[in-house]
Amino acid sequence: MAKIKWNMVWGIGITLVFLVLLAVRLDFFKDQPVTIPLSQKTEIARQPESWMNIYQNRNKIGFIRRTFHALENGRFQTTENVTMQINTMGITQALHISTETELNSDLAFSSFNFQLNSSLFRFNARGYTNKDKLILYTGLPDAEEKTILPISDVPHISGNIYEAAFRAGLEKDQTSSFSIFDPSTLGIRKISVTRTADEVIPIMGKRVLTQKFCADFMGAKNCAWLAKDGEVLKESGILGLSMEKVSPEQARVGFALDNAVDFTQVASIPSNQKLTDPARLTEITIKISNINHSGLMLNGGRQKFRQDLLTITRELIPAEPAPDTKMPPVFRQFLKPSPLVQSDHPQIKAAVENIVSPGDSPSDKMRKVVAWVYKNIQKKPVLSVPNALEVLKNRTGDCNEHAVLTAALLRSAGVPTQIETGLVYLNGRFYYHAWNLAYVGQWVTADAVFNQIPADVTHIRLVRGEGSQQLDLLGVMGKIKLEVISTR
Repeated sequence: MAKIKWNMVWGIGITLVFLVLLAVRLDFFKDQPVTIPLSQKTEIARQPESWMNIYQNRNKIGFIRRTFHALENGRFQTTENVTMQINTMGITQALHISTETELNSDLAFSSFNFQLNSSLFRFNARGYTNKDKLILYTGLPDAEEKTILPISDVPHISGNIYEAAFRAGLEKDQTSSFSIFDPSTLGIRKISVTRTADEVIPIMGKRVLTQKFCADFMGAKNCAWLAKDGEVLKESGILGLSMEKVSPEQARVGFALDNAVDFTQVASIPSNQKLTDPARLTEITIKISNINHSGLMLNGGRQKFRQDLLTITRELIPAEPAPDTKMPPVFRQFLKPSPLVQSDHPQIKAAVENIVSPGDSPSDKMRKVVAWVYKNIQKKPVLSVPNALEVLKNRTGDCNEHAVLTAALLRSAGVPTQIETGLVYLNGRFYYHAWNLAYVGQWVTADAVFNQIPADVTHIRLVRGEGSQQLDLLGVMGKIKLEVISTR
């Protein structure tokens, strides 16, 4: 295979990397939740507006404007507007995120409205709680998808979780458990937040005594420092990301674009061996270290994982099954549409009719769809919540966009399809990446960015699934170490 150009692959989940600091604070602590008596809960009375700068290793990449208002009925109303300039693969793009919420007295939300806008893509999500259900609407107004998620308790919006922990009145070393909803992935998780020792930190030229709270997800630690009125003054997270309270004037000062860090490069992992032609390899063994393996899907299918050693064997495309062969019923779930993989939408169905023929076998459908996406979707880094309809419309995107569109088209064509995310080798480093897994008599990997069926063995699956499943990558980024042991 000819040498792949540098601009042919992009880091997976760039938006999620930044939302981990701005909105996603996740954890599955083994500690039992602490129940806080009502009498210990802390009342919130703070300034209605605050501003924060966003930094990557002290280089400013954005700012946030937050508002917090008490309503007459004991509820609260909040807004969070984020503006960032993000460098991915040498291209700097503007990203705007807006979240409006109405919160109950315990800061669990009753309704929200989330919008993400970048140079090419838009993503909207809104919703409200109704007893034991979360009613969601995703997509642009002319193509909204309704989803109903069952809930056992009213969740907190991800951006307000530290304020909720503050209001719970935690004492030092206490941990409290919450349900949390992240609008960028439409995922609900359990999170435990621990209050650590109070700290005095410098903020806007003054030394301020703060309460410090930390959440930890698979080793990815995120901490926040709160003032006595519950306002978040500072946060720190993965990949050198941090936020700090500033004046409105300081927030409006420009970005350090000349020193902008390429996050795709920062998140990548160097390889100890140069692999000259990965597409020709039939097997690779890699030692994986420095991460918590729980939550990851390292073992299964073409991957065998044991005692920190991962062996990936290139699968063979199976012979065509007999026409009367029935698909295992369990796989039919991977034909269903989802909020971001709208396989039942008329525009997706119309596109499929122009790509495949009714008499095509599952393998033929897979080849045609992958080849069509490879040829027709411009390979360009974008900041978005991947959405198949938006990708079909804009014909542009990175690996995330390729993967969601491929999944939508194949499902619409009757081929069960999943999304896998992990790492792939390119020019001496392993980069975060996304691809597909399609059932054509057996499960076969397919990468529409590289036009590979099956995908080469340097595709290291870390997680499988959409939306919230991909959040498991956050515990890996900036920590995982890889060592190529052998190839053949």
